[in-house]
Amino acid sequence: MDSAVKAAVRHFYFAPMVQKRNSHTRLILATTLCAATLVASFAMSVAANQREKYWVVLHPIAAGTQLEASDLGLQSVVLGSSEGNYLPAAHNPIGSITRRQLSSGELLGGNSITDESSALVNQQVSISVRSVDIPAQLSVGEVVSIYQVHDAQNGQVQNPLRHILGGVFVTALDRKGSNFGGEAALTVSINRELIPELLDATTSGRLVIVRAHG
Repeated sequence: MDSAVKAAVRHFYFAPMVQKRNSHTRLILATTLCAATLVASFAMSVAANQREKYWVVLHPIAAGTQLEASDLGLQSVVLGSSEGNYLPAAHNPIGSITRRQLSSGELLGGNSITDESSALVNQQVSISVRSVDIPAQLSVGEVVSIYQVHDAQNGQVQNPLRHILGGVFVTALDRKGSNFGGEAALTVSINRELIPELLDATTSGRLVIVRAHG
């Protein structure tokens, strides 16, 4: 039998076996790649939906205010790619100073606070205001203006209305003593340099609170 015939015989008997072995190898490779893709997708999904604890604001806070433990809480959330914008539980923000006004329920962003003492410009002060001079719908976290009014008595010339402060942040409001037309306790956060002016206005006339929202 010449070499050409021998080669043809070998090809006839062995070619199907080689093709079968190659097909089996490709099948195993395809199955392996598919499984690896599924595992990677699952791992990425788990990582993307991993909940972590971040600091959240519990009540409205004015700008220029030092944060206390009662101001913040921890909440488990899924942030994904935006996680770098907010403070995780491992970072303690207590004692930091707010750069801007913070709203109740918002996550505390790293750019919302600072450790610079020069940013601590606001302090809280409580004043007594007649209940009728406080808007009925006023709530904590709103910004108001404060005016001083002198009521004319015994035919005297009435002093003109005077604007005391604007952009005043309300931190607390206690109306318990105002059920029968009495006075309410209003706590506001203002620049420390303006506190003397506000307290001086409480010594005469009455203070009227005006909501910024109208």
